[in-house]
Amino acid sequence: MSPRPDISMGPAEITAFLATRTRAVLAVLDTGAPVGTVADLRLVDGELEVGVDDPEITALLAADDRVCVVADQFPTYYEIRGVVVHGRARNRTDHAGRTTFRLALGDHTSFDFAKLPRRGEGSGTGAADGS
Repeated sequence: MSPRPDISMGPAEITAFLATRTRAVLAVLDTGAPVGTVADLRLVDGELEVGVDDPEITALLAADDRVCVVADQFPTYYEIRGVVVHGRARNRTDHAGRTTFRLALGDHTSFDFAKLPRRGEGSGTGAADGS
C-alpha cells in the first residue's frame, strides 16, 4: 500500500481559506450526542466568530460549550478543501434570538485535495506509475 500524501493545510493556508468562508456547519452536544446546524462564519483576529439564530442551539451551548465547526468547499474533486475546528465557545453573547461566540483555531484538522498527486504513488490510481 502506498504511503498517504500529506494533504493538510499550513497555518497561512488555513487562515486564507477561512477568510473566504461565510457559512459553516456547527455541531454542539445534547446530552453527549451531536446536534448540527448551519451557522454564519467570520474570521476575526485569527479566531472564528460563529453566529446562529436557533434557540435550541443557544440552550445547548448554555449547558455545554464544546463545539465543532466544519467549513469546506467542494466545487470539483481536486478543489475539495476544508477545516474542522474543535473547542469551546468563548465570549458567547445572546441578543434578540441570535447567539455569537468565538472559537480559537488551536484544535483543528484540515485537508486540501489539490495536494493529492494525480499519478504515481499516493494517487489512488492503483498503480505506482499512475497507469
